[in-house]
Amino acid sequence: MSFDPQIPSWGKSFLAKNLDNLTTYHNWLKNTGVKTGLISPKNDQFIWDEFIVHSLYFYKIILDLNISNNDIYDLGTGGGIPGLPVGIVSNENINLIDIKQKRIYELERFISSEKLNNVNAVKADAQKYIQQEVNSIFLMRCYLPKNDLIKKLEKHLSNNKSNTFIVSSNSNTEGLSEEAFHVKREKFLINNDEYRFIDVITVK
Repeated sequence: MSFDPQIPSWGKSFLAKNLDNLTTYHNWLKNTGVKTGLISPKNDQFIWDEFIVHSLYFYKIILDLNISNNDIYDLGTGGGIPGLPVGIVSNENINLIDIKQKRIYELERFISSEKLNNVNAVKADAQKYIQQEVNSIFLMRCYLPKNDLIKKLEKHLSNNKSNTFIVSSNSNTEGLSEEAFHVKREKFLINNDEYRFIDVITVK
């Protein structure tokens, strides 16, 4: 099946030098990713728009916030979403965190085959990173519902004051404590006419 490797105007620079590598990742997802259960079967355009274009907006946010020198953790990464596209288009050190060894094994094979020296796949419980890490960026596409994330952050406010959580979202921000958290919502196009949302959450 053919697909259009498009990206809206906000991401043109990401494709300029990385289209071949991103297309390789796309093909890996639709073949190996589906066969090994990293993702469920999807059509080619869906994989490109939702898993690659959507992921690249996470990196745009990192650049816009000027925090790219921080450690980056993709929690509950699954098939490397969003961390692998970010690692492909940047020199950032990306840590793909997942609890399932089978997923880590497949990610390690892809990382090795593509010589992505800035990307690591780590078998670990993602929750420990929320509890322990400082001066870090956490990327989450499907790992935790936002309300569950907030509950966990409320238990570890002190060490998370220097962390930034960039979270794919389809829910509103009602119910978040304005005294404890700052939430900025980003609305962006993933193709010509479909919008998605990502929340940037920090502890005040």
